Amino acid sequence: MPTICYTVGMRPTSIDLRQRVVAARLEDGQSLGAIAERFRIPKGTVQNILEHYRDTGTVVPKPQNAGRKTAFTPETLFELEQDVLRHPDSTLAEFQKRSKVKVSQVSFHNALKKLGFTRKKSLYVQVSSDERTSQPGVRRGAKSSAKPI
Repeated sequence: MPTICYTVGMRPTSIDLRQRVVAARLEDGQSLGAIAERFRIPKGTVQNILEHYRDTGTVVPKPQNAGRKTAFTPETLFELEQDVLRHPDSTLAEFQKRSKVKVSQVSFHNALKKLGFTRKKSLYVQVSSDERTSQPGVRRGAKSSAKPI
C-alpha cells in the first residue's frame, strides 16, 4: 500500500521533526522507509535529513538562498546618487562610463529605480510621494461631471 506523504511545500522541514527522524534512525535503528511512513514524509526527505546530520552533526537547515548579490554596494549607490544629482541629464551609458561598477545599463536603470529616480523628459528626478501630478479622486481622461448650461 502506498504511503501518503504530507509535505509543507518548499519550506524547510521543522527542526523538531528533523530531531525525531535522526532519533528514530540512531536510537531505534529504523529503516528509511519505516521512518518515512511513521512521520508521513517522503523517503528522500528522510535521506536528506540523515545525510545533512551525518555531514554537519546538526539538524539545523541550511540558510535559504537569498538570490543574486547586487553589484552595487551602499557606497557605490551613494556615488551614483551624487552623480545623478550633479548630472541629471546624463544617459545610462554616461552613468555607466563614470561609474566604478562594471555592469550593464539595465543594472544601472534598476539601481536608479531603487534610489527613487525616474526619467522625466531629459532629466532624472527623484519621485516625491507628497507631490501630486493630478487631483486626488480624478481619473485621467475621466469626463467632467459638470453639465453645460
